[in-house]
Amino acid sequence: MDLTLLSNIVSLISFSVIVISTIMVILNAIFATKLGSVTEYSGEKPLVSLLIPVRNEAENIPHLLTNLLASTYRPMEVIILDDESHDDSSAIANSFLSNTTIPLKIVRGVPWNDSKEISGKAHACAQLADLANGDILIFCDADVRPSPSAVRCTVDLLMQPRARELMSGLSALPAQSCQGLRERLLIPWIMHLPLMMSLPLFCSWRLPLQSMQMANGQWVAIFKRDYCKSGGHRGLGSTPLEDVELARQIHRVTGRGLQPVLSASHIRVSMYPDWRATLAGFSKNLVAIGGGTPSVFRCVIGFINFVFLFPIWGYFFRPELAFISLCLLALSRVLVAKCFMMPLRDLLLHPLSLLLLDIAAYKALRTSQSGRYEWKGRLIKWSPI
Repeated sequence: MDLTLLSNIVSLISFSVIVISTIMVILNAIFATKLGSVTEYSGEKPLVSLLIPVRNEAENIPHLLTNLLASTYRPMEVIILDDESHDDSSAIANSFLSNTTIPLKIVRGVPWNDSKEISGKAHACAQLADLANGDILIFCDADVRPSPSAVRCTVDLLMQPRARELMSGLSALPAQSCQGLRERLLIPWIMHLPLMMSLPLFCSWRLPLQSMQMANGQWVAIFKRDYCKSGGHRGLGSTPLEDVELARQIHRVTGRGLQPVLSASHIRVSMYPDWRATLAGFSKNLVAIGGGTPSVFRCVIGFINFVFLFPIWGYFFRPELAFISLCLLALSRVLVAKCFMMPLRDLLLHPLSLLLLDIAAYKALRTSQSGRYEWKGRLIKWSPI
């Protein structure tokens, strides 16, 4: 094949992908539902159960409970399950018992082991659901920092007219607090850009496609009736993407999905304290997020690098398309950064951010090939191979 023809073909492919992804970002930025965007529900308030699995979260528990117990929503209960913590998580949680008017319960979980054929988090969440009394279950990670109105805004959305006919719950897409530059550059490629560029968040949960169903386990609110009908966390197996699989399971059983909701103004998450923890955290599930198997994952990472570096390499083949692509990519990244409250100055380091994604991908591939990873002192065997 003629080199000029080949360069034109690959340039047009890259340009087309950037155009399509930019259109999707624009549509999501305009039409995706935002937490706090609807009027306050004025009917009878349903009981909400805040369900928090905790394993070695002594650093995060004080921040989470301080924020949750300042919630403006009632009626609400908070249940914490201590999942075999080796630190002071349980003792710190217990110290809040005497300083709140919100019912707060701290329980010790049933020990987990890999013979249960279920992930540790799913095992903990299933136990929490058994203890819940609420009509609405909100599964919340310990590193979440909700605003005082986060629970109320969540209920407002769920209790909108016809909402229960259209969806089984919602999943928040929060802001991410990053401690360093490397984390800030990497997080958007894993948590923000794939969703905003590839999923129609404004209607994905209504589509009859399993691939369109997603959830973020950091903050997931589900009507209890649908959670129980679907079988809950106990049927999810050992997948590290228990949140996504839960959304798909609920959709299969009920015909209703979990609505993705942009929530940066009300919910912030401090996922990892440093770069080492960030790599370790994403190495356990990045292959599953990016394709499911190592071979597909390699293709996905290669395609991302190929397309989103087009404004650089494309300059030598189709400079006019490369310039337009650069403008569109800048627009996409600015809109995504604003939706998730990330610093705009970091966008100047776009090529470096892709290099950091490649480093994280390499670490994730090494982990998937070993068939095991260690997380919070627990050795877990799981491999997509």
